[in-house]
Amino acid sequence: MNILFTLDVPKHLQTLQAEKFPDDTFYYESKNHFANLAEVDVIVTYGSNITEEKIKQAKNLKLIMVFSAGVDSLPREVIQERNIKVANVRGIHAIPMGEYALSFMLAHVKKAAFFYKMQNEKNWASEEPITELAGKTLVVAGTGAIGAKVATFAKAFDMEVIGINTTGHPEEPFKETYPMTDIEKVASLADFFVSVLPHTEQTTGIYPMSFFEQMKNNAAFINIGRGSAVELSVLEEASKQQLIAHFYLDVLPEEPLDKSNYLWQANNVTITPHVSGHSDKYLDRSFEIWFENIIHLKENTKLRNEIDLSRGY
Repeated sequence: MNILFTLDVPKHLQTLQAEKFPDDTFYYESKNHFANLAEVDVIVTYGSNITEEKIKQAKNLKLIMVFSAGVDSLPREVIQERNIKVANVRGIHAIPMGEYALSFMLAHVKKAAFFYKMQNEKNWASEEPITELAGKTLVVAGTGAIGAKVATFAKAFDMEVIGINTTGHPEEPFKETYPMTDIEKVASLADFFVSVLPHTEQTTGIYPMSFFEQMKNNAAFINIGRGSAVELSVLEEASKQQLIAHFYLDVLPEEPLDKSNYLWQANNVTITPHVSGHSDKYLDRSFEIWFENIIHLKENTKLRNEIDLSRGY
């Protein structure tokens, strides 16, 4: 097979790949430059550089292997018309994103930002009240690999963990689960609410103002899923009204966020630039899934993490 990588691949992984699959030809191109697409059987990509025109040029294309979890940037219609398979690396983000969520929950209860500010001011503010994660309730919207890892880490800190998924079906390690239709009711239970929902038609704008009005005033909301789950105007207004204690936002409806936006300087908002899934082990874990899928493709068996484009995940 002719396989095109549109992302940077370290030499050790190029060598390992060539050793494992000596009969295949691998092309390594920059993200904005593609080889002769007419000869390509597989494209390995982060997803955002795949256009309808490129799909049409790749007349032999059998698989698009996306080295990220989200596939919402792909030109779905032409891919579905051609019956081109799509798979992603869902699952590899569980550890770094779980750690990200826990790091901000710990920082929140231990007042890390406050004490950093006090240090800069040379202020010995030892009277500031500090709390614990133990006994607090974490609600996680999305009970897949990432949500389950967040919950597992939280349980290690003796937190109560509640999950939300499409139907409310039970999932480990959640103590209890609720359907998405109960999301506002469950919001009132949360000391911390972590959203790991994917971008779909159903999840777009799923957190309106009424959701944040249901949350406890001292609760924190952490979004590591997709920014489209909360409209920018809702975030701005909920922040201005101080409806909850803090918003930790790794994803936003507009990325990068305009420098003039109010959220940058809001005292109850922490913004990170879509990095919760970043890890020094990212590509190694991605290649484990990719190597499985080369074999599945050749054997015409079901791919690992094969995507149903009609559902978006």
